[in-house]
Amino acid sequence: MFIALIIPTLSGIFATSLFLLARYQEDRVVERAAWSYAGFAVGMSLQYFEPFGFEASRFLSNAIFLASMVLLSSALMARHGRRAPLGAMSAITVISLTVLAAGLVGEPNLALRVAAASLGFAAVSALLAYKLWRIGAHTLVDRLLLGSVAFIAAGSVIRPAVIYLLQGGLGTEQLFFQSLYWLSLVLSAVFFLSVIALTLISSASLDTIETLRTEAGTDMLSGVFNRRGFEQGAVRLIRKAERQGQPVSLVLADLDHFKQVNDHFGHACGDAAIRQFAGCLTARAGTDAVVGRLGGEEFAILASGTTAQAARLMAEGMRVGLSMCELDGMPAERRLTASFGVAQRVPSDTLASLIERADQALYAAKAAGRDRVRVSVEAGQQEAAPVRAAQRH
Repeated sequence: MFIALIIPTLSGIFATSLFLLARYQEDRVVERAAWSYAGFAVGMSLQYFEPFGFEASRFLSNAIFLASMVLLSSALMARHGRRAPLGAMSAITVISLTVLAAGLVGEPNLALRVAAASLGFAAVSALLAYKLWRIGAHTLVDRLLLGSVAFIAAGSVIRPAVIYLLQGGLGTEQLFFQSLYWLSLVLSAVFFLSVIALTLISSASLDTIETLRTEAGTDMLSGVFNRRGFEQGAVRLIRKAERQGQPVSLVLADLDHFKQVNDHFGHACGDAAIRQFAGCLTARAGTDAVVGRLGGEEFAILASGTTAQAARLMAEGMRVGLSMCELDGMPAERRLTASFGVAQRVPSDTLASLIERADQALYAAKAAGRDRVRVSVEAGQQEAAPVRAAQRH
């Protein structure tokens, strides 16, 4: 009875854990895995308790085992954004169950049933292992999943063959659950189910933590980093640029007369303006850049491998692109404009001092009439005195 309850209990625990974790996942990968573990629990229970009689319970048990393995394969492939070869796996399942049914008709044939179930399970597992190997095991989780699937595929073939040769058979129907074959199957199943479930739970938990971390550093309205996320990303980018000896430049951007947009056209139009502005900045920032909304209508773009002159050209492109866009809720003749301040980082700069110099250049752009770009004098490009008296709005 203890051995009989090991797999159902273990599978049930893992299924419950996966179902609970699936509530926090947007995709259905973990949910598929949870259903497969529930299937393993039901399948193993049918082996022992035979609620539908010997033949029907044995056949249904193995059918659920194979179906659960196909579903688990689907979940593991979906984890990589791929589709499992369900056609081939379904064909293997049908063939395996057909041979297994032949071992249940008339005089039960234990050896034939074991061969059909083991080879069917091995074939599905081997096909999954091959697909996972083709994708590539880039992380520890990937390697553990690939190794455990390959282990169960090989063990499903080697284990019954070795035991058959050592004992001259697999035992009798009456003593099957006390046989060496069955005990080895239970132990290997415990290993397989535990490794797969724990790696899936770990992977899904790490994904959830990463999602929460990303959300904590993201501005929900604009879709770019918020101030916290920008500062964290900017520090990493500056360190990387220092190691590579690359220049770094900061662009501060501020929508002109944004308060008038909210007052005259409503906050919904103002929100749309923020989203459009963020999209314009992101589209032209490049891949080696960090874009963030520092607050209100002010944004920052920190670009690696970019001098002050190159950053100025980038800002000019952003400025012109924004002025050409129409915004829903605003008259066609009314266009959004923005002012930009640029500063190139010098070795003595901290992130705070770099932002301060770019902010001075932004004030100069506002004072000069808005809808223009100014470069910090410290960058040695174009003079932009700190005009603190200028108002942004």
